[in-house]
Amino acid sequence: MKKHLAVLAATAVLGVTSAFAANPFSDVTPQDWAYQAVAQLASQGIVNGYPDGTFKGQNNITRYEMAQMVAKALVRQDRVDAEQNAIINRLANEFSAELNNLGVKVNTLENKVGNFKFTGDARLRYTGENDARESKFEYRGRVKFEATVNDNTKAVVRIAAEKEFGAAGAPAVEADQVYVQHNFGQYVTATAGRQDLTVGNGLAYDDTFEGVVATAGKDKLNATVGYGYILAGADGSVFKTAKTAAENHEVNSYQVNYMPVENVAVKGYAVDFHNNKAGKVEKDFHGAAVDVNFAGHNKAWIGGEYVRAEQSGANGEAWTAGLGYGEADKAKVGTWGVKAQYFDVKDGAPIYSSTWNFVKKGQKGVLATVDYTVAKNVGLSAYATIDTKDQANKEKPESYRAELNYKF
Repeated sequence: MKKHLAVLAATAVLGVTSAFAANPFSDVTPQDWAYQAVAQLASQGIVNGYPDGTFKGQNNITRYEMAQMVAKALVRQDRVDAEQNAIINRLANEFSAELNNLGVKVNTLENKVGNFKFTGDARLRYTGENDARESKFEYRGRVKFEATVNDNTKAVVRIAAEKEFGAAGAPAVEADQVYVQHNFGQYVTATAGRQDLTVGNGLAYDDTFEGVVATAGKDKLNATVGYGYILAGADGSVFKTAKTAAENHEVNSYQVNYMPVENVAVKGYAVDFHNNKAGKVEKDFHGAAVDVNFAGHNKAWIGGEYVRAEQSGANGEAWTAGLGYGEADKAKVGTWGVKAQYFDVKDGAPIYSSTWNFVKKGQKGVLATVDYTVAKNVGLSAYATIDTKDQANKEKPESYRAELNYKF
């Protein structure tokens, strides 16, 4: 393609207008048919000439030169319509190798069409327990669809399918995320619908939430308020059998996240139950979590979390504390991380659907975790409980789990 034709196409794709743009190239005159297009793109910094001040519009454009124009177009994607956006994404996919050489990351562009993109993950999991009759193999796949509504709003739907190997029937399929998110300026974001909610670091609740969550602030200091329903959890959840809205609990959640210094994160939270569903009565709870990362020491970590059900005394407490070393990065093959975390969960602790979803109420012990990136976007994780006992120090069966996680 001749360079004149390329810049004419670029003006159409980008919608660039500059009625009185001056032409900087000595070999492009007002009499040339492509004069206006060249002048417009030059004024926007999208095309550049040669050191001698010429444009050489009769030459064939190289892939590298075209990639430079596409890179400039990517920066302007928020200023074009959906059709133009789709053209830019197709060009970026075509010239992805050259754009990567320019340092432009386009690894997700192949999953975008206009203002729409999708991502996903898949998991193979093995779970077992000492003294248990059977081990369990499961598989899960999720696809997440995300559409940009406008500059400040996006809509998300995620479909998940999960099944135990050998179990009767087809995989259970559900839309586990359906929400819209809107930014109100630079400091306030509101998300409404079916979404994930992690309270603190997830000791008490890390699962599905239906309602509205608003966050105000920046990375160093922000606050989150939520109103809605916490839904059926994983193993160990008191909502394990809850299937309808009438069985789920209506709550308000409050959380403050603060980074007093770099690499230190502190979280404080409280959850209040409305207790007006199906006659169930749950106790409000509050807690705090802290994480300290030592970036200069191969990403060493120390952290912990404490949660307590109000008016429950010591029997309503749960806490964790641990150490970690390294970090598995799914983008970097061979990276790894290990953690050892002590847990103590009393019988009356407010553990509804925990990140630690195979640690049971009334138990204490150590959770050991190993993460390793076996291939790009493929991670292997292994978990095991050690020295597990009940609150009377009677030995309990150990739990263990291994899983392969694929990201795409």
